[in-house]
Amino acid sequence: MARAIVWLAVATAACTPAQAPAARKIGEVLAVGGVAGLTGSAAAMRVADVHELVYGFSAISAAGIITFAIGELMAPPPGPRKETIPERNRRWAQILTERAQGAARDGRCPRVRRLEVKVAGYDAEVHDLVFMRDPEIVKCLTAPAGPTETAPAETATIPSPVPLVPTQQPATRTSTDTVP
Repeated sequence: MARAIVWLAVATAACTPAQAPAARKIGEVLAVGGVAGLTGSAAAMRVADVHELVYGFSAISAAGIITFAIGELMAPPPGPRKETIPERNRRWAQILTERAQGAARDGRCPRVRRLEVKVAGYDAEVHDLVFMRDPEIVKCLTAPAGPTETAPAETATIPSPVPLVPTQQPATRTSTDTVP
């Protein structure tokens, strides 16, 4: 009996997250079966000597509870897995690389230059192995920046400000004017 408990403890301690649902189900069945056996043993106690049955069903119930608990502890947490900071930075670098590829194909080299700095900051590996290997991006980065090359927001013409107060000079008053 002691060997069986030791083997059960070793088997359940080696439970992986993939095996956790099965361990929980097995533990649940063992625990409920052990309790049902204890209840039956208690009912048969007046008729026969059931001390050995009580010990056996108690061990089965305990093994079921332990197996269920280990399966519960090894189960992955519910919901989506939380993204780590390096994973997030890599994802952002890939997104910005895709945007830079589109901008390079459209000939918007200033945008490609701005995105290149951001991609390098987020993930140097994506920058070196993906960003800098795209021929359109490399062509944009190696092209000389012209003096008229500015960001799209900077090229918009800004209308001259409209004065809030009329620019006419107020008429001068004479002594004959009356003030109402």
